[in-house]
Amino acid sequence: MHRVPPDRKHLKRRGRRSIRTAAAAILLFAITLCFPVVGSRAHSGLRLEVTACDTGDVLLRMEVTAGAEFSVWFLHSYDRAPFEEHYRVLGREHIRLTHMTFKGSLNGQGFVLGTYRSLPDGSAELADIDQELERVTFRLGSPDMADHTLSIGGRRLRLLDYAEAGTLLCIRVR
Repeated sequence: MHRVPPDRKHLKRRGRRSIRTAAAAILLFAITLCFPVVGSRAHSGLRLEVTACDTGDVLLRMEVTAGAEFSVWFLHSYDRAPFEEHYRVLGREHIRLTHMTFKGSLNGQGFVLGTYRSLPDGSAELADIDQELERVTFRLGSPDMADHTLSIGGRRLRLLDYAEAGTLLCIRVR
């Protein structure tokens, strides 16, 4: 069988077509990165920010969606037992404290919020708190006294890695 070599015009057209196809593929890839497909998890425009309350300096920032849950874990100052406050992102400047879990007996005083429940492992919780807040505010404790940790999206972030002990911290949704 005898093959006829392609003429130069045909080769040029095929070369231009390949360049156009490659350019279109690159453009499509870039558009996919910038504009997520409908139905995929699009950016909500919400950010959880940990700031130094006194200066407003942003120490930590991450994108969140409405409904995202996070918690602040620490050793309670009274009995140095683990204590965790659980929150849910509602929207810009809106956070809901949902419940608290803890190991210690605290100081025996009554609780103003929630329903106290003993848990089988010896810990307890204050459930059904559902208090709306604009921000969560607390003084960052030292590693030996509190060791505050932010848990969100499967990550645990030790807040002393972002600020010094004694700093007044604010957690907000912007």
